[in-house]
Amino acid sequence: MIDLILMRHGIATDRDAPEVTDDDARALTDKGRKQVKQIAAGLKRLGSVPDWVVTSPLVRAAETAELAAAELRPDTPASSLIDTCKALKPGGSPEELLVFLERQPSTTRVLLVGHEPDLGALAARMIGAGRSAGLAFKKGGCCLIRFDGEPRMAQGTLIWWMTPKLLRAIG
Repeated sequence: MIDLILMRHGIATDRDAPEVTDDDARALTDKGRKQVKQIAAGLKRLGSVPDWVVTSPLVRAAETAELAAAELRPDTPASSLIDTCKALKPGGSPEELLVFLERQPSTTRVLLVGHEPDLGALAARMIGAGRSAGLAFKKGGCCLIRFDGEPRMAQGTLIWWMTPKLLRAIG
């Protein structure tokens, strides 16, 4: 059995901010960093502690992954817990993501950190809901999808879907 926890990155600097010259380099805001730590504390209370974290290479997602990993697995060095996957970038390939996940066949719980609308579309495909399902993550929102074996499209079961506000309240 494999659990995939899908998480949208935290609140980042506005793309229209004067200091933003590259969307890929937008960082989390102070509020975003604080909320990600609270969300991760909520995941921990739910028992959703990953043995592997996979993130988009964009700065806001990578920062989210690092903060979440530090909260969820404080005794594990981030370098041994976190990997970057280009398939989690906006416009990335879900099929390439599945191939990437096969690199760690011994993992049982993986935290994936990405972006909208791709993350919602990925969740819909994983549970067989189709593109018109209208699933969308708020910034910091998470869901848990469980697979009986290796993750495959349309073979997952949605266990829970939570808003960032609810996860922060649990933490």
